[in-house]
Amino acid sequence: MKYSRLFKVFSDENRIDIVKNLANGVCCSCNFKSQFKISQPTLTYHLKMIKESGLATSEKVGTWNKYYINLEAIDEMIEFLKEIRSLGGKDCKC
Repeated sequence: MKYSRLFKVFSDENRIDIVKNLANGVCCSCNFKSQFKISQPTLTYHLKMIKESGLATSEKVGTWNKYYINLEAIDEMIEFLKEIRSLGGKDCKC
């Protein structure tokens, strides 16, 4: 389940762009609103998915939320893909 949530984040172009922005540093939800041509409810939905997947955390500062990338989650995805890659090409044992 953990990996399915992580990879679901990357199934949408807007979420990919949001994660890229987070990777560049802490982002305020107000910054996202001005950068993306999506409605506030849609942005909130995407940010919620990213947070629930573990790719980001947030902190309330005044009326805004600041979001932080969780690089450990990205490292876990990379290791998972490396594991799968190391199995590639072996004959089926069925």
